[in-house]
Amino acid sequence: MSILAIETATMVCASAIVQGGIILSEASLEERYVHAEKLMTQVDTVLRKSGLFMHQLDGIAISIGPGSFTGLRIGLSVAKGLAFAMEKPLIAVPTLQAIAQKVVASKLVLEGEHILVALDARRDEVYCQWFVAKDGMAKPMGPERDVAVKDLLKEAPLGKVHVSGDAIEKLQSVIGSGYAGIQWNVVPAELARCSAGIVGQIGEAMMKRGDLADQSTLEPKYIKEFFFRQHSS
Repeated sequence: MSILAIETATMVCASAIVQGGIILSEASLEERYVHAEKLMTQVDTVLRKSGLFMHQLDGIAISIGPGSFTGLRIGLSVAKGLAFAMEKPLIAVPTLQAIAQKVVASKLVLEGEHILVALDARRDEVYCQWFVAKDGMAKPMGPERDVAVKDLLKEAPLGKVHVSGDAIEKLQSVIGSGYAGIQWNVVPAELARCSAGIVGQIGEAMMKRGDLADQSTLEPKYIKEFFFRQHSS
């Protein structure tokens, strides 16, 4: 099974080809406001490097959020367009799940240890989700949420907590608190970045289970309500 994966939920703009759980090719850059310009070029690049053509793919996996409103819309628009044009199924992969799984796959996390994934949600808030490492997988302990940073300490599990995502600087007041019973571990910056390859691996497993998205109704998982603002001329 071959999957094209697209990741645009943060400043990271990335694409990958995954086949049989192996990342055949991946292209990634981290820069603001380049997703619309660079994404299709990346898709062409990873296809060429993998030696596959679009018609040979079995599905398209998209990182569905939460994250940047603009990035999510761009990524999903491209994924939907390709899926429709090539008559391929679409798989919606939770963004925070993919980030947590990247940490678990690194072998940095021991069985039973916890992972906090947090992405910047502006002001003093983060998009976050708690996970526990179990049988080589990042198992969600609850849904994705929009939470004030000051409230995270109240719900932190005891033991070792690995922190990942692009909101690590914003969490310094929490992870530097020295709260009794909690050992915070900030993962290396490269490990905290979104990965299209991991999105593809999760997407392939979801597709095997028949966990496919409805292309006609699929929308980004914003968490926060999104408004289009119109200005009078």
